[in-house]
This record gives sequence, C-alpha cells and structure tokens, in this order.
Amino acid sequence: MKIVALSCTQKRLTSTTDAMLEAAISGLVREIGDAEIQRIRLIDHHIAMCEAEDTCLEPGMGRCTLDDDFDHIVGLAEGAQAMLLAMPVYAGNVPAVLKIFQERLKCFMNAGQRPFGNLLVGTIVHSRTMLTEPALGSLYPWYLRLRNKNVASACFSQNGHQDLTRTAAPDMCVAVGRQLGMTLDVSRSTADGRTVLPLVQSPARPRCGDPAASAPTA
Repeated sequence: MKIVALSCTQKRLTSTTDAMLEAAISGLVREIGDAEIQRIRLIDHHIAMCEAEDTCLEPGMGRCTLDDDFDHIVGLAEGAQAMLLAMPVYAGNVPAVLKIFQERLKCFMNAGQRPFGNLLVGTIVHSRTMLTEPALGSLYPWYLRLRNKNVASACFSQNGHQDLTRTAAPDMCVAVGRQLGMTLDVSRSTADGRTVLPLVQSPARPRCGDPAASAPTA
C-alpha cells in the first residue's frame, strides 16, 4: 500500500512541518507496517507558476506543457491510495508552493484519473499565531475537486512555544497518522473479503401531527 507524505514547507532545511509529518508517518506505520511511504517536499523541486494559457485543457493535450519538475512529482504519487499532508500557514492561507502546485494540477481537470486524487487524506496545519482553521478550510475545495476524503486533521498554533516539537503537537500528529492507517486497514480488510455487517435501520417513528402519533392511548 502506497502513501504519499507531502511536505508543503517553504524552508530548504528540515523544518517543523517536516517533523510533524514524520510524527504522522510513524503513527500510520504503527497501523500499517507494510506501507510504502513516498515522501515529497515540494520546495525541493522546481515548480513554475501556471501561465494560465489553458492549452492543457484542450482535447488531445491533457497535460501541462511547462518544462520543470511537475511531471516528476506527479509520477512519484502514481499508485498511491492515501496522503498525509503537512503545511505551515504564512499569510492566513495555504503556502505559495502548495498553491502553485494546486493550480498546475488543473491540467488533469478533464481526466478520468486525477493525480493526487481519489485518496484518503490526513491533514496537519500549523502556524506561529493563528488562522490555522481557515487555512485548513481552504484545502477542502481542492480536496473535493480531486475527490479526496479527509479522514483526520490537526491544527496547531505555536504562540509562546519556542518549539512545537516539544509540545503535545507530535502526539496529535501521530494520532492523525494512526486514524488514517486504521481507515486504510478497514478498507483493505473489506476488499480482501472481510465480512461487513449489514446496516440496521431503526423502524420509522411517527412524526408529530401524523394520525398514528395523535391517536389516543389507553
């Protein structure tokens, strides 16, 4: 089982984002020991901004024509079933390196199989002060467009802490990874023939105003 671990830090050196992502990976591996983890740091690759020519959307094209590392990154994620995404918040929204990558992925908008799509996702967002929740919310339109399903999230604000890795944040990241792992394990067990219990529906209850509900009782 292949899982993409996407770090959206904009720091060239190892960062808090990377540390939080590694904690989540450890939690996932605890649940799925045979997971293949494909780590991707967007900042380590050259990804040019979309030039908005939209030729990629023309019939017969279906791909971006810019010459950079974009196709290589897409190839790294091929065959993945899930994704752990960790990102910092610099200006109340997703970091620029992720925004550029999001816009480049539009070249697959008309494709039947969308790279970085149809995945179960665990998301980690952190910032120095605040605005982590709005930044997390800004990811959901992208997830919906790619038909991804976010199964666990964690948001952290550094505030007065000098080092988030010395707080409870890593433990919560581990929990995000474990939740994603358990969800994947259930789906894998079901696919392997595990018996699924039938959904039991409660009998319908009469609503207020229905004749059966207003009938006098002894």
